[in-house]
Formats: sequence, C-alpha cells, structure tokens
Amino acid sequence: MLLSKLLEGVVPKENIPVPEREISGICSNLDGVVPQCLFVAIKGKRFDPTPYLARAAERGASVILAKDPVCLPDVICLLVDSPRRALALLWENWYKNPSRRLILSGITGTNGKTSTAYLLEHILNAAGNRTGLIGTVETHVGDTTDRACCTTPEPEALSRLFSKMVEYGCSHAVMEVSSQSLDQDRVAALQFQVGIFTNLSVDHLDYHGTMSAYLQAKQKLFEQSLYRVVNADSDYASHFMSFEGAMSYSAAGTADFFADRIRRMEQGIAYRLNYPEGREEVLVPMPGMFGVYNSLAALSGAYCLGLSMPNACASLESFSGVRGRMEYLKTGRPYRVLIDFAHTPDGLKNLLATVRSVTSGRLIVVFGCGGDRDPSKRPLMGQVAADGADIVIVTSDNPRSENPVRIIEEILQGVGRKHCMAIVDRTEAIRYALGIAREGDTVILAGKGHEDYQVLKDKMIHYDEREIVESLLEENSEP
Repeated sequence: MLLSKLLEGVVPKENIPVPEREISGICSNLDGVVPQCLFVAIKGKRFDPTPYLARAAERGASVILAKDPVCLPDVICLLVDSPRRALALLWENWYKNPSRRLILSGITGTNGKTSTAYLLEHILNAAGNRTGLIGTVETHVGDTTDRACCTTPEPEALSRLFSKMVEYGCSHAVMEVSSQSLDQDRVAALQFQVGIFTNLSVDHLDYHGTMSAYLQAKQKLFEQSLYRVVNADSDYASHFMSFEGAMSYSAAGTADFFADRIRRMEQGIAYRLNYPEGREEVLVPMPGMFGVYNSLAALSGAYCLGLSMPNACASLESFSGVRGRMEYLKTGRPYRVLIDFAHTPDGLKNLLATVRSVTSGRLIVVFGCGGDRDPSKRPLMGQVAADGADIVIVTSDNPRSENPVRIIEEILQGVGRKHCMAIVDRTEAIRYALGIAREGDTVILAGKGHEDYQVLKDKMIHYDEREIVESLLEENSEP
C-alpha cells in the first residue's frame, strides 16, 4: 500500500513533506519486521522501544512512527502524539476501512457486557440484519464462531474481523469494549453508532490504579459514539449522562427507557417497557434483575439503531442465552447447579440475590479470585459471598503466578465469622459442594463461566466445569 494512503487520518507532530513509497506491512514488534514495512514504536509501562529502533531499521523497516525523536539513515521517521492511536488508524487503512461499512454498537461496563451484546445481536438478527459479534466469550462472523482471545482484540485483529464481516455481507456489528482497550486506544479508529454503558464497580484496579482512571477509560467510548445509552441506576450514571444527547434506562425509576410491572415467570422475567413512543410487554428467558437490566440496555440500543420496538421486544422471547452466564446444567438431581462468570463483588452480589429469589433451599457458592489481578477485591468478594450465600466454599480460580493458598487467605479476610470451607483444588471444592447439596438447593460455580481452561503457574490446562460436574455426578450415580 502507498504510504500516503496508509497515513490517512494520522496526524504527525511536524508538518513535513513525506516521500511516497510502497509499504509492505505494519508491525509493532521486532519479530514482525519485514523489508519495506512501517514500524510503530509503542512504549509500554515496562518497555521502551527506543533502543530497538535501529535494529528494526536494520531488518528492513523503511518508516518508523514514534512519540519521541529518532534519527536513522535511510528511514522516514514520523513523530505522533500517540503511536497506539496511530496503529489503530493504520490497520483500518490497511484493510480499507471496513468498520466504516458497518453500523457499530459498543457496550462497556464492569458487568453485563456479554449478555447485552448477545441480546442486541439477537434483536438485530431477528430484524433481518446480518450481524457480527466481538466479545469475551467468542466472535461471530456469519456462520463461523471462534473462541475469543480477549474481550476486545488488538487493532489488527479487530480490522481483520471487520473485513471478514463486510465480506460476509454483515451490515451491523456488536462488540464489547473493555476499559483496557479504550485506555490503549485499540478502538480509536472506530466510530460507534451506539455506545452503551451498563455499570461500574470495583475491578481491574491492578491495571487502572484508581476508580477515577477506570471511569475515565470507560467514558472514552462515548466520545466516539453518535448515540449514548446509560444505566441510570448506576452510581456513576451522572458522569455519562453529561454527554450531549445521552439517553437513560432504568429498572428502579423513570428514564427514557424504563421497566415497570416486573414479575418473575417460569420462562424467565417479564416486565412492561416504557419508551419515548409507547409501551411494550417484554418476556426475556433470563432470571432476575440480570434479565431486566441487560435486556433494557439491548432494547435501548435497538431503539437508537432505528429498529421497531414491538418487533424487538417480541424477538427476545426466543433468546437462547449465553454460555457461562446464568447457565443451569442438566443434572437430573433434586438440586440445581448453575455456572456464571461473576468475578467482581458487584457481579457476585447480584448473582446471589437473583438466584436466592428462585431457590427454595440453600445457596451453596463455590468461587475464587484470579491471580495477578486486582487483589483489593478479594476480601470484598469474601464479604459478599458470606452475606449472600448459606454455604461458602472458597477455592482456586486462575491462580497464574500467585500462590493459590495466599489468594484464598486474602478472600477469607472478608468472610468474617461465618463458617466457610477453603479447598484449594477446584475439582475437590465442586465435589464437596455437590456432596452436601440437598433437594431445593442451588450450587453456584462462580468466576469461570464460559472458560474451559485453568491458568496455573507454568501452564494452561483444560478445565471445563460442565465436564467436571458431569464426571462427579457419574461417580456418585446409583448402580
């Protein structure tokens, strides 16, 4: 691609003439350098690329984009304020700007992103649109479903996915937008038709440092959105409602979109949706207030996209749910077993409250906290579990490089005097929970959700809780 085409939208610090030349590719690490490529020097928290730029030039890079001045012979050196932002623009240009040919919807928030994204995708598809999806669990492009590598991919992977969606004939794309991706400008080249904010609670402070920085990262989505939708019941709603034209949804009061006459049904949750032009009855096959809030967010987004609200509401009855989100397993036992991704204090609190409302017996919760992640939430998770469950079993999640025993000890600091079991091995913890479950009880396996792996100190192993539960129940089945 010609350099001039590749640089469209990228604003150098210095207005200097740039010689035209053919560029063979884009890279941001030395291993990817090929002759005549453009190298983007991205500085991380622990990595400074400056000492390696000469090596990139030696390997054939003909253009270098950097934040700090660099002088290398026979190499075009351009300075930009944000190499990360430039990288996102470059990849969009490289793939001929596929995102501009899609109507994008982005969802951000601590909890609820995945379910809201799936619900909105379902509504769009039911309306006859071909819709792609990018999220924590998986990506959807046409009839192809792939496991996701992360909530929001890096710019190259994003643009490549958008290109595939356009090739397939998609008109819309729905994506989860993480706070890290916003902070790192991974989505800086995108223009969202609709941006949705679900909520904000303690999480990712190992990365952001403070709740203020976490909030500011989330707000960046609205800076790139034409229509903005806000959960009015969030403690942080005012920070998002300050954006021009923002619309709100609520399950606890009046808003642009609000639910009343909420009632629990055998099939899920039902309510009356009130929106600017009228009212519609909604039945969504998701239990509790999760179903209300996530469907409200999706329906609000659908309204902003110009969809028929009666049709959108009616389509939700056929929604089949999301793997690892309020997923009940078929066990054939007189008690129920549920898997959910809840891994924050707020997420676990809401999960326990929802399941409590549909459980006649005891709540037994099995959970842990991930290693190499925000440690401040560990005692909070313990406190929430102690307050919301009858029996608490603390175990390993993805310990990564940390000692799982130490992680469990930090969780137990929040449990207080309530009796609690600590079983390091997750399979043994699940075995114990199933062994004590009685008729009417619900066993909740929280934290891993859709994941079918466990990350240990030196390896990743296959670990699917569905398979674990099935195997343990078979062991105890009567001959």
